[in-house]
Amino acid sequence: MNQLDVSIIVVNWNTEELLNNCIKSIYQYAGNVDFEVIVIDNASSDGSVETTKKSFPEVTLIENSENIGYAAACNQGIRIARGRYALVLNSDTLICDSAIEKTVRYADKHPEAAVIGCQVRETQDKIMTTCFGLPCLLNIFLRASGLAKAFKNNRFFGRERKEWWHRDSEREVDMVPGVFMLVRHTAIDKVGLMDEDYFFYVEEVDWCYRFSKAGWKIIFWPGARIIHIGGGRQSSNKQPLKAYVQNVKSNLIFFRKHRGFISYLVARVIFLTLFGLKYCLLTVGSITKVKRAGDEAYRMEKQKASCAFKFSAFGIEPGQRKLHLRGFIFRQLTEIIKFAGALAYCICLPLRHKRPRRVIIYYHSVNERDIGQFERQMRYLAKKCRVMKVSEIRTVSSAERNVLVAVMFDDVFVSVMQNALPILRNYGLPAAFCVPTACLGRRPCWPLDSTYNHDNETIVSEEQVLQLDREGFEILSHTVTHPKLTILESKGLRAELVDSKTVLERIVGHEVCGVSYPFGAYDLRVCDAAKQVGYRLGFTIEPRIVNNSMDNMQIGRFAVSPEDSLIKFRLKVSGAYQVAEYLQTLKRRLCGSYRR
Repeated sequence: MNQLDVSIIVVNWNTEELLNNCIKSIYQYAGNVDFEVIVIDNASSDGSVETTKKSFPEVTLIENSENIGYAAACNQGIRIARGRYALVLNSDTLICDSAIEKTVRYADKHPEAAVIGCQVRETQDKIMTTCFGLPCLLNIFLRASGLAKAFKNNRFFGRERKEWWHRDSEREVDMVPGVFMLVRHTAIDKVGLMDEDYFFYVEEVDWCYRFSKAGWKIIFWPGARIIHIGGGRQSSNKQPLKAYVQNVKSNLIFFRKHRGFISYLVARVIFLTLFGLKYCLLTVGSITKVKRAGDEAYRMEKQKASCAFKFSAFGIEPGQRKLHLRGFIFRQLTEIIKFAGALAYCICLPLRHKRPRRVIIYYHSVNERDIGQFERQMRYLAKKCRVMKVSEIRTVSSAERNVLVAVMFDDVFVSVMQNALPILRNYGLPAAFCVPTACLGRRPCWPLDSTYNHDNETIVSEEQVLQLDREGFEILSHTVTHPKLTILESKGLRAELVDSKTVLERIVGHEVCGVSYPFGAYDLRVCDAAKQVGYRLGFTIEPRIVNNSMDNMQIGRFAVSPEDSLIKFRLKVSGAYQVAEYLQTLKRRLCGSYRR
């Protein structure tokens, strides 16, 4: 199949007429390039699908049964795209004067650029303000307080929107808007697709930030132009309150993923304070100024401030009637206590442990979008810790009071081979892979935790297991079918442990020394059975440093995600998150005992 120059990805939700005009302009003014148009419809109810099928049968159309969000829909199009570039284009745009061809030719001359944006206009004569600064605490304070708008031409207060720059000169920027993003496919292969945690808004900011972190450039080029009808408010105007709150929510997601937990909390407090103050002022204004109180726009601003305040305080989104306040407060307090406790515990650890701290961390998956952060975590391990094999961490001797770390991967999806293995090789880090043998080369045979994104994931094959072993990585058991071992009868329990060990030892040709208990489900009966069938090590999901593990069959580990901020990752690696075990023990004593 011949590769095209560009695949044009258009996501649609109830913009029938706009979409129709957008596609017409593409075919009329794209220029001399080989392209395809891929439309992803997010369950529109206005006849968009029928009109597109009738008017443009050559367009590739993906019909979703529900609105899955902008980022997820874009990813659907990118996955089937055949172009050297993917052009993410809004449905409420009009292409002008061979804009697509011009941008593609410019991109061909600048291989260092991952993303290129063009000049966007509301009308033929009015240029839109695009390419803002990245979210940070100062920027959101200036924006939410209204100072950025009041002093938009000031270099300090207007630092996010940069109103003094007229978008008539080429420059490297922090991000370009999703209205028109030409993205190099080779860059996508290295950095990954859009982050689907963003339903709407900020997904392009996150994407550009990840490209920049990976060493690519983001460039604004005014040599091509498009028209963005109505300033891009066509979809958001249909549900203004939800769109407003979604913007706040997406910004908080960005802070949680890229700025760290403390910045996330501060950002949330800023939103909470400023939207609360704004609502109070608007309420007073509606009482004292009768004419304005009847103004629909004024009432809408008041409602937006109210909804944003409720979300910042309690996580309530517009249309969500039932407030699970108790659960929400408990989750937030637990996270804060864990983090604060870990910081305090980290200070005490060097005083308590004269011998080396032995810590095991384990991952479940490393997606394409996580490669950059995972690489930073492994770089930290290589520079600051002594990384060793899992089978040696309990017995190795060391006179230093440092941190000994072992890295494990449960389940071992193919994506781990593709995304994590090259980084481990690059830093020369050992790791252990816990394999469920019944699923080799296939989809998982157990219900997946929604915490992890395992869509279309498969477990590694026998050949890949052998490859890992030959490269010096350790292969451990994760049972046969990944069951909760504590609910199995003795015969079924023994079969899960024995059969898995037998299959893996046949593949690698030597002893498999350890087993990771699926779902963290274990008890003394499971530990005894594992020891009887020949395992020397058993790994739990109890957040406990190896020094404090009860015996060889109950070795604690810390769950780690590539999405963890570096400070949180460092605390886990230091063993400080063992404070979570104390919180779990306290909860069991207060709420009653339970069986693992």
